[in-house]
Amino acid sequence: MSDIFAAFRWWLILFGLGATATPLAYVILGRLPDKGYAFVKMLGLLVVSYIFWLMGTLGFFSNTTGNVILAVLALAALSFAVYRRDDGQLLQWLRENKRHILLTELVFLLAFGLWAWVRAHNPSIAATEKPMEFAFLNSVGRSPNLPPLDPWLSGYAISYYYFGYIMTSVIARLAGVAEPVAFNLGIAWLLAGTATGAFGLVYNLVRSEGARRLAVGLGLLAALALPIAGNMQILLETLHGSGVGSAAFWQWLDVREINGPASDTPRFNGSSWWWWRSSRVINETHLSGRVEQGLEPIAEFPAFSFILGDMHPHVLALPFAFLSLAIALAWWLKLSAGPPPMPAAVKNPLLAAARRHIDGVGLPLWALTVLTLGGLSFLNTWDVLIHLFVLLGVYVLALWRRAGRWRSDWLAQAAGMALVLVVPAILLYFPFYLGFRSQAGAPYLLPFLMRPTRLAQFLIIFVMPLFSILALLLALLAQSRLRRWKTGLAAAPAVIVALFLTLLLFAWLMAISPDGAARLENLARELNIPLLPVAADASVGQRLSWGFSAILALTPTLLGVRAAYPWLTLLLAGIIGLVVMQLANQQERSQESTAATDNHVLPFALLLILTGALLTLGPEFVYLRDNFGQRLNTVFKFYYQAWVMFGVAAIYALSYLLRRARAAGILVTSVYTLLLAIALTFPYRAYVSRTLEYGSPPTLNGLAYKERFNADEYAAIMWLRQNVNHSPTLLEAVGDSYTEYARISASTGIPTVLGWPGHESQWRGYANPEPGVRKPLVRQIYTEINWPATEALLNQYDVRYIYVGSIERAAYGEAGLDKFAQNLEVAFQNGSVTIYRWQPE
Repeated sequence: MSDIFAAFRWWLILFGLGATATPLAYVILGRLPDKGYAFVKMLGLLVVSYIFWLMGTLGFFSNTTGNVILAVLALAALSFAVYRRDDGQLLQWLRENKRHILLTELVFLLAFGLWAWVRAHNPSIAATEKPMEFAFLNSVGRSPNLPPLDPWLSGYAISYYYFGYIMTSVIARLAGVAEPVAFNLGIAWLLAGTATGAFGLVYNLVRSEGARRLAVGLGLLAALALPIAGNMQILLETLHGSGVGSAAFWQWLDVREINGPASDTPRFNGSSWWWWRSSRVINETHLSGRVEQGLEPIAEFPAFSFILGDMHPHVLALPFAFLSLAIALAWWLKLSAGPPPMPAAVKNPLLAAARRHIDGVGLPLWALTVLTLGGLSFLNTWDVLIHLFVLLGVYVLALWRRAGRWRSDWLAQAAGMALVLVVPAILLYFPFYLGFRSQAGAPYLLPFLMRPTRLAQFLIIFVMPLFSILALLLALLAQSRLRRWKTGLAAAPAVIVALFLTLLLFAWLMAISPDGAARLENLARELNIPLLPVAADASVGQRLSWGFSAILALTPTLLGVRAAYPWLTLLLAGIIGLVVMQLANQQERSQESTAATDNHVLPFALLLILTGALLTLGPEFVYLRDNFGQRLNTVFKFYYQAWVMFGVAAIYALSYLLRRARAAGILVTSVYTLLLAIALTFPYRAYVSRTLEYGSPPTLNGLAYKERFNADEYAAIMWLRQNVNHSPTLLEAVGDSYTEYARISASTGIPTVLGWPGHESQWRGYANPEPGVRKPLVRQIYTEINWPATEALLNQYDVRYIYVGSIERAAYGEAGLDKFAQNLEVAFQNGSVTIYRWQPE
C-alpha cells in the first residue's frame, strides 16, 4: 500500500507542476492546436529544476527541499503574471477543451500506472548502469550544495550530464519519496512523459490540418508505437524459437544468438536476457571479412530502455526531446504563416541582427527554445545538435516557403539564428560547462573503416516506420508527377559523395597522431596493401604527407567494399533525395495556393524524415570519437533520436495517406497496425521474463532484492541512509565496472574514495591520473598493518567511515583489518558488516 501512495504522490506532484505551467504553455505554445497542454509537465519540471539548479550552483540556494519549493513558487509567480494579462482566454479554452485535456491526462496516468506496475515486478537497482545512476540520484539528494558531489570520487563534483537526476530528485523531494522507490517511479514517469509527448506531437501535427478524430486516434497510436513497441527482432525471436526457417536463412541473417538452426524452445519462455539481443542486431565486420567480437553497435530503442530500467541520460532526456519537437512545430506554424513583424530600430548591427531573429519567432518562444536546447545539452549532450538542426531546418524551410524559391543567403541567416540560440543556451547553463569534461577527443570525428551495415539488419530496427514513410514518399512522387525530379536525383548522390569525402578527410587526419597512423598501418597490413610505415619522429607535415599516400592506397578497397554492400546507403540516400524533391515541390505549391491548408505541416514531417535519414546514414561514414574507439556510441545516440523522428513522421504519413489517398492509406495503415501488433509482443514477453527473473512479490523498493539476498548489507545501507548526514567520505573496496563494487556509495550517495575506475576515466578523460592513483591506495588502507601509515592515508582523503563487508574481506583479506578494530570506533555492526568511524583529533 505504501508503494501505491508513493506513486500517487509522484503523479500528483507532476500534475501540479503541469497545472502551474499551463498558463506559460498556453501563451508560448499557443499556435499548437492543444496550446502545448501535452507538454506542460515537461515544461513545469524544466523551469523548476533550472531555477533550483542555477540558484544552488550560484550559491543563493542550499540543496534543501525548502528551496525546491521556492523554485516552484517562482514558477507559480511567473505563470500568475502571465495569467493576469490573459483576460480570461485560458479559462475559456480550458472549458471548451476539457474533454481533450482529460484525454491527455488519461494517457499520462495510464502510461504511468502501467509502468509503475511493470517496474514493481523487477525493481532491482542492480546490474548494467543502474548503480551509477542510483549513485548520482542519491548524491543529488544528499549533497549539501550544488553542484552535487561525485559519489565515486570524493572531493570532486560530478563530471557528467546530471540534469536529469536533479529533475528526478526534485520530484522525489516534493513527493516525499525515498530514492530506492524514486528510481523506479522515475522510470515510470519517463515512459509516461514520452507517451504523452508522442501523443501530443502527433495530435498537433494531424490536428493542424483538421481531422480531430483522426488526430486523437493517431496520437493514441503514437503513445504506443514510440515508447512501448519493440522492433522486429521479436518476430525473428518468435520464428526462431518455433522452428521456422532454414539454417541457411538464420545464418544469412546473422543476428547473434539466433544465427544457428531454429529450435522448438523459445528463449522468451524463461527468465534469460533474450530481450537484450533486440538492441544488438547489427554486427560489425572488418574490411577483410573478420567479424568484430564484443563491440556491436548499440541500437537501443525506448521500449528496450524502459524494459531494462536504466535511468541513463538518453532516457532522462526523452520526454524533453518531444518538448523540443513541439517547440519546433510551434516555430513552423508561426514562421510559415507570414512575414515576421518589423523589429524596433537598434543601432548596433549585431544587436539589430539578433533582435530581428528573436522577433521572428517572438521573445517568449525564443526564450523557451533557448531554455530547452540548453536543458537538452545538460540532460544528454548528444541530443542538442540534433534538435538544433531541426529548429534551423524549420527556420530555413519557413523562409523558403514564404519566398517560393531557394536563396543561398538563407544558410547565412540560419547561421545567425544558430548563434542567437546557442550563445544564450550556453550562458544559461554555463556553470555546468565549467565542470564538464567530454569523452570526445581531437579529431572529433573518426572514419568508419569497416563494412557498411547490412540492410537486412537495419530493417529489423526500422522497418515499421520506414514502411509508411516510403509509402508517403511514393504517394507524393506520384502526385507531383516527377516534378523537380532533377533536384532529388542530384541530392542523393551529392550526400553520398559528401559523406565519403568526409570519411577520407578524417582518415587522412588520423595520420597526425601515432595511434591513428598505427591504425591505418594495421588496416593496410590486414588487407595486404603495401604501405611503408611512418617514421616515429615524423613532423606533422610529414605525417600528413604519409597519410595522403595511405588514403590513396586504401581508397580502392574502400570504394570496392561500398560497392559490394550498397543497399542501406542507397535506401537512405534515396529517401533523402525524395524528401528534398518533395520539399522543393511543397514550397513552390505554397505560393501557388496560399489558401490550401490540408498539407500545411507536411514540410515539417518531411524535415523529421530528413533528420532521421541523416542520423542513420552518417554513422556509415564517420562517427564521434570517444573512449570506446568504435562507432557503437554514435549509432546508439543517433539511432535513438532517429527512432523518434521516423516514428512521428511515420504516423503522420498514415494521416496524409488516409486523407489524400484513402485506399492506399487504409492498406498502409493496416500493414503498419499489423507490424505494431507484432512489435507490442516485445514488451509483454520481456516483462514476463523479467518478472520470472525477479521471482519475488512486487514492490517499488529498488533495494528489496538486497534485503532478500544480503540482509546484513541491506541493514548497513539503511543505517547509513538514516544516520549519516550530508556527504562525509566513506571507504569501500574498489573493483571493476559492472560489478558489485562501489555498492555502498551507490546505495547511499555518500562519496567514496573511488568507485568504478573505468567510469571515472570515461567521465574525466583517461589523461586524468586521479582514479589510477587512488585504486592502489585504497588497497593499501585495507591491507596495511602499520596504523600511522593507514592514518595518514585516511587523513589524506578525509575519510570518516570505513566499510568492511564480505566484498572487502574477499578483495583484501583479513590480515590488515584488525587495525581498524584496535584504533577506531565501531559505528555499526551486524553479522557480516562492520562500519568504523574515524574522528581525527
